[in-house]
This record gives sequence, structure tokens and C-alpha cells, in this order.
Amino acid sequence: MEKILWNSLEEGGVYQMRTSEFVPIHNFEQVISDFDNMYESYQNSPTLFTVHGNDEIKVIADTHKLRLNVEGIDFEYYDNLDKKLEQLKSHLKNNKISDLSSEIICAMIENEDFTVSAIIERIAQPNQIIKIECTDTLYGNGEYNLTV
Repeated sequence: MEKILWNSLEEGGVYQMRTSEFVPIHNFEQVISDFDNMYESYQNSPTLFTVHGNDEIKVIADTHKLRLNVEGIDFEYYDNLDKKLEQLKSHLKNNKISDLSSEIICAMIENEDFTVSAIIERIAQPNQIIKIECTDTLYGNGEYNLTV
């Protein structure tokens, strides 16, 4: 699969995102695998995600913010967005990316939210509060709660 997702933060910093334990949806592994296959790190990480646990999981991500770049589809401007999203869905389907992962990426584009927590929100079962900790050696660390 060609890589279409990258860390959108400045090179030179060290970044990471960690979650507290949460209960995932039953097919979360496919989403994790899909995003790992679409992601390329400049921090020499082999994957976007590392998952610990089974029934309740903790997720460590290589970054907390992503950038999308699909050759031939310009998402810089939102004109003809429906057509561009259909092209993206077709591209993802041709690369054997699951429908759920495709939905997540399209929602990220529509909501202009390329945070990794947007993915976590979709793989967590409802009615949970997940603590998100972000490491950013250039601009400082942060944390917040994600309510699903």
C-alpha cells in the first residue's frame, strides 16, 4: 500500500500520543492495521500504533496529529468535496482498506480533524472517558479527556 498518512508536526521534535485504558469495539484490530499500513513515520517508527492489552487496551501512537496526501486528489481546497471523497473511497477500497477505516478518514476530512484521537474515538465503545497524553518536545506536552 502506498503511504498516504504522515506526522504533520515539525521534523526535529519527538512526538507521541498515549491513551488510558479503554474498551475497544470488536473489530478495532482491522482499523489499527489499516492505519498502520497507510502511515509512514519520519521518526523511524515501523507503525503508527502500538496496542497493549486485550479486553481493555492502551494505545501508543507515533504522533498526535496526521497529514493526508493522496496523489491525484487535492484536499487543500474543499470544492467538489463529495467527488474527492468518492475518489478517496475508491482508492482505499482498491488498496484493501476496510470500510470503517475509510469512513474514519472521510470523517476526518469533513470535520477537518486530523488528530489521532479522532481515530481512537471511533475504535472505542461508547460511554467512556479516555485520558489522552501528548508528548511534544518542541512545543510542550499536553493532556485532555476524550469523551466517547
